[in-house]
Amino acid sequence: MKDEITSLLNNQLISSAAAQWSASGKIELLDNVANFVYQFQSGHHWKILRITHNSHRSEEQIIAELDWVNFLAEHAVPVAQPCLSKNQRFTETFPVGDSYFTAVVFDFAPGQLIENADPSEWNPTLFQNLGRIMGKMHKATKEYNPQHLKQQRDHWYKDDLIQHASDYLPIDQQQAALELAEIMEQFSQLDTTRDQYGLVHSDVNPTNFHVDNGRITLFDFDDCAYNWFTNDIAVAMPLYSSMFSKPDWESSLSEYVYWFMLGYEKENHLDDKCLNLLPTCMRLQNLITLVAMHQSNVPGSQYHSFYELVLKTYREGHPLFDFDFRKASKEK
Repeated sequence: MKDEITSLLNNQLISSAAAQWSASGKIELLDNVANFVYQFQSGHHWKILRITHNSHRSEEQIIAELDWVNFLAEHAVPVAQPCLSKNQRFTETFPVGDSYFTAVVFDFAPGQLIENADPSEWNPTLFQNLGRIMGKMHKATKEYNPQHLKQQRDHWYKDDLIQHASDYLPIDQQQAALELAEIMEQFSQLDTTRDQYGLVHSDVNPTNFHVDNGRITLFDFDDCAYNWFTNDIAVAMPLYSSMFSKPDWESSLSEYVYWFMLGYEKENHLDDKCLNLLPTCMRLQNLITLVAMHQSNVPGSQYHSFYELVLKTYREGHPLFDFDFRKASKEK
């Protein structure tokens, strides 16, 4: 989070925001990379408070996000739903000078974050369930029509990270911006039919879902945008997993892809040409993440070790950039 944005937020604003959803007790900070995220209790239930500066998302963009989350819930996708405030609104705004913050609250997703290193949790059943949920999202989004909204979510290529990549990257990483532009040109030639392109989560990874007795609940739709389904799947692939440090990484990855796509295909079909794009999508995600690290000042933060892993992947490449996803999805 930029220092100038952090300086605008004070405890009184945080308390006032939480009070709109009947907060009681301590308000605990969980994350402050792109948004300010807190947890608190309301009655006997835990809630998640997210406070966003308008330089990151406008209120109308957030309303569009919440509308889609509610649509997915109506179509049986397990998501953490937004909660109405005392004013019977999903969003509350708080002016600060010539800018403002938008506050939203979500139900706390049951369960907890998955432990990647625990094979009893990170197993074929989970892989299949995760793939099935993504397939269900992609199937549902084909029917989503947000014409009633004042503003809809953007297409992915309009993201500030992509539009101004070179502005965020240091001099010794400017080649990444050129490579990003080349991949964007490649994607601009693809069809955007409803069977392969629509509003997607854009950030399905182990930090954005909880697991409770095998049941997955997704949250953090802050990055949702119109994109190819393959790019959404690419984010869910274990690009930065510790499995690649093990001798049998290829068999482990093949197992992950097989079970994930098996679950996905139970809900939504994706043809082979889309699967063949996944290595390029993986490289694209690495480049976008690298830019995002610099935009959010991650290199100098508590998350610097993850930045170093992202940078190493950019510089040295990765097995996933040459992986045959089509073959792995069909062979067990």
